[in-house]
Amino acid sequence: MLIVTDPAKNIVGPQIRKWRYARGWSQARLAVQLQLNGLDMSREVLAQMECQIHCIRDKHIFHLARALEVKVSDFFVGFEK
Repeated sequence: MLIVTDPAKNIVGPQIRKWRYARGWSQARLAVQLQLNGLDMSREVLAQMECQIHCIRDKHIFHLARALEVKVSDFFVGFEK
């Protein structure tokens, strides 16, 4: 029996980083934007999400999309079947 384990805790971390870079924002700035939009998140947790070592709750994706002014589906580009 072959068991495949994926060490990544999320699949959208690299997309979060991509959209943050596109805005020219630091992780600290995005954390502030998230806080202004009602999601209490530290820069450290955001960094862990981007590095795919922190799980992302589904509700966080909506907050991230709003803060970055992108569609939720933009985080899943390349994962369509």
